[in-house]
Amino acid sequence: MANGQSGVFLAGAGLVWRRQRVLWWVFVVNLVLASFAARTITSRVAPMLNHSLESIPSLVQGFHVSAMDELGGPPAEYLTVGPTPVYYSVIFFFFMLLATGGILETYWRDSSPTTGEFFQSGGSYFWRFFRLVIFLVLVLIPVGIVAAATRGIGNVIDEKSISPFPWVWFELASVLLVVFLLMSVRLWFDMAEVIAVAESETRSRKCLRRGAKVVWHNFGSLFWLYFRISFVGWLIFAAGMHFWVHHISHASITKSLLVSQLIVLFWLGARFWQRASETLWYKNYLSRPESESVAPAPSPYEPSLVASAR
Repeated sequence: MANGQSGVFLAGAGLVWRRQRVLWWVFVVNLVLASFAARTITSRVAPMLNHSLESIPSLVQGFHVSAMDELGGPPAEYLTVGPTPVYYSVIFFFFMLLATGGILETYWRDSSPTTGEFFQSGGSYFWRFFRLVIFLVLVLIPVGIVAAATRGIGNVIDEKSISPFPWVWFELASVLLVVFLLMSVRLWFDMAEVIAVAESETRSRKCLRRGAKVVWHNFGSLFWLYFRISFVGWLIFAAGMHFWVHHISHASITKSLLVSQLIVLFWLGARFWQRASETLWYKNYLSRPESESVAPAPSPYEPSLVASAR
């Protein structure tokens, strides 16, 4: 199994490239919602900034934390009063919850569904994935407790230690521990979603139990696959941000918009790469033999299979 991990790693990227239409769908929706959020902020702060010489060096030719803080504070609270861009993030969250089923179905079958078939498939998994999100929030509570506990211990070490190094090393270890726990939980729920699609399983708890069993017995290979793609994604993100900050003029709106959207596109691509690789991993290594498996339920957008089953 370990020998095939590099194959799954690259095959996942190839699958995303072949079925890139779903990636562009999500990117366009994200771009539209982001433009609405940006327009909300612009319409709110423009009446003040358009008549302020201070805004030129602080916000147009660079980024100044104090200037942004003033926009979000009293007396006007330009960034917080009225409709907030967070609403658009919530809309995007539910859109992704709807689209995830279609994305995984596309990767599992390696097919190119129509728009109607894609969203029909996503709708059939929506409530299953919504229940999984609720379970995810519950599972993240202990992780949050661990993070709070390590922060408290770190404060005690910082107060009692003469040298700053014990606190620095403890903070580094704490961050790595919390990140490791978050990645492990994310991997667990990713596999639960893959199982829900691959096995046509409607019970969320059974998906979680089976996903936990799969991850527990194959943690090394799965986590290494997940981590490598995450590392590539963060590397591209850091390189893009460095190029944006140091090589693009703040006054060049067109170039800044282009680079920022390329960063978003690559970031989404890395996440889709993870989902595609996880799906291929499960398909290649953990799908039960044909003689032992129960015939999977027909796809929502393959009515011919329903007819033949009758």
